[in-house]
Amino acid sequence: MKILGLTGGSGAGKSAACAAFTQLGCSVIDADASYRMLCETCRPMLDEIQSVFFDILTTNGKLDRKKLGAVVFADPDKLLQLNAITHPYIRQAARDAFDAFAQQGCQLCVYDAPVLFEAGMQTECDATCAVLATREARIARIMLRDAITEEYAALRIDAQKPDAFYRERCDYIIQNDADLDSLYVQARRIHDDILRQSPQISRKEQSNGKQAVL
Repeated sequence: MKILGLTGGSGAGKSAACAAFTQLGCSVIDADASYRMLCETCRPMLDEIQSVFFDILTTNGKLDRKKLGAVVFADPDKLLQLNAITHPYIRQAARDAFDAFAQQGCQLCVYDAPVLFEAGMQTECDATCAVLATREARIARIMLRDAITEEYAALRIDAQKPDAFYRERCDYIIQNDADLDSLYVQARRIHDDILRQSPQISRKEQSNGKQAVL
């Protein structure tokens, strides 16, 4: 089974790209959903977080994500501490999901992770792909999706990684400024290109610098 790491900024269209890959028969893992599940069910992770941040669990033993977010996003060092705790659990959850899909005979699994590179998860993937869109398109989509003002949407985008970050690191780029048909065509070409590659060649063995806008 091949693994495609999918990433990109808010409003670029990662969900739409995942839907396109699903139509092509791919399995999709939502890294954010996996993390939310861990925050609900993974007792060892929650105990580690509690031991470092204290008084961060609710009365029923669940993680108070809003309270924790207020702490870590105000202090970069605290965020690094949190990442050091959570990333091994996130990585293991991804590996378990990859194994399950491989046993089901899946040929290509898409790992949807907004912070793919920041979490070091690109090393688990055979290829990486960023979904990009113009700033104007992203602002319009976020405003519609989240019912927020243009100013707030712009602030959110400006706080995220620039397109250059993804272009320098990803093997593939989906430029999502047109309609869903265009997005599907790009996803299909990436899907076909990855599956054409020899299953014996891992991402680590491939030469650097390969990038395609399909």
